[in-house]
Amino acid sequence: MNDAIALLLPPFMVALCLTGIHALFGLEILRRNVIFVDLALAQIVALGATVAFMLGHAVGSAESTAYSLGFALAAAALLASTRRWSVRVPQEALIGVIYVMAAALSFLLVEKAPQGSEHIKQMLIGNILVAGMDELIKVVPLYILIGGALWSLRERLVAGGSGIRGWCWDFAFYAAFGAVVTSSVSLAGVLLVFSFLIIPAMIGVIYAPTAGRQLMVGWLAGAVASAAGLAISYTWDLPTGATLVCTFGAILALAACARPLMLGGDAIRRGASGVRVILAALFIVSGAWFAAVPRMDQPLLDVIEHMAPHTRTLYMSEGDRKIFDEANREAERYRALATQLNRKEQDSRWQGVALDDLQVRRISSFMQSYNEMRKGEEFVKREVRSRARERARGWLAALFLITGVLIVPWNTWRKFI
Repeated sequence: MNDAIALLLPPFMVALCLTGIHALFGLEILRRNVIFVDLALAQIVALGATVAFMLGHAVGSAESTAYSLGFALAAAALLASTRRWSVRVPQEALIGVIYVMAAALSFLLVEKAPQGSEHIKQMLIGNILVAGMDELIKVVPLYILIGGALWSLRERLVAGGSGIRGWCWDFAFYAAFGAVVTSSVSLAGVLLVFSFLIIPAMIGVIYAPTAGRQLMVGWLAGAVASAAGLAISYTWDLPTGATLVCTFGAILALAACARPLMLGGDAIRRGASGVRVILAALFIVSGAWFAAVPRMDQPLLDVIEHMAPHTRTLYMSEGDRKIFDEANREAERYRALATQLNRKEQDSRWQGVALDDLQVRRISSFMQSYNEMRKGEEFVKREVRSRARERARGWLAALFLITGVLIVPWNTWRKFI
């Protein structure tokens, strides 16, 4: 437990700082209704870092930061002009064009570069797990300065203006945002920065009426999502950045589902009715899909079997179940052996004990063999399950369809009768 806390505390502190400054910007982004401006600006910052990378500068170096900041300021001037261009074309569409152009240019630049794919991966999902107090010391003063200025000038930003004065206020906002994004993309990556920006702010807007309360709720939601994401990543050995993005999305979904419960009355009834309609649609579509192609993937039935494995006994014979269970045991055994070897190799790197070439080749050979054998057992499982489902296609499809019809609220059916 102490080792886990020591490993996760620095990235958690970094996540708190990123949540703090980005939730503040997120509220203004939501007010302006330019939701994807963060992705566009972050991608342009990543493009600047990519240009520096192609010129031989190390990722995270002062030269790379300078290139990223220069691109961010140029993008701020461009984004400040999009409001004036949006007389006939929505501003969000123009921002989308900026994003895809920056992304395409980044891919073109690294297409022939050594380690180019790793650079793109680093820019997208980052590696917040290795961020620590040294990075915090560099960025916290910047975040405090920009955050304080943004909060004190929020009314002036809301008022905006026309002509060159309005453009200057927009440029100041996007330039400050670009300076923050330049530092945060290098720490967390484009996707996670977008999550820090939008999701806590959305939860704050859902649950609170005023800007101050919205910010408090957003900060709390961001802290909970960051702690949960880091814990899940550590427990199941998952990529930290991608896990955090998914956790932020899950927290937003939970917050949206919990909102009707807090309102009570009609909101609960409407929410329950909506859930029933969604479930009914899932069962009806799954039933039709099952009747048409029973051997193909059946996501709803797979979820039901994962949650309640004994449901397989409904359509599998005793012989099928024996073959399936044996293949499942063997697949899990091979997976455990591969995981054990992978962990051994990781532990040796963390402890600074390098493995010699022979050991590395042996581990690689064994892992490849275990993975191939596991894939073979997984194929047996799929084949046995598919054949059993095909034999039971008629009554299983009918069961799904009838269940879907029964789930639909009566008031919904009355509209069509």
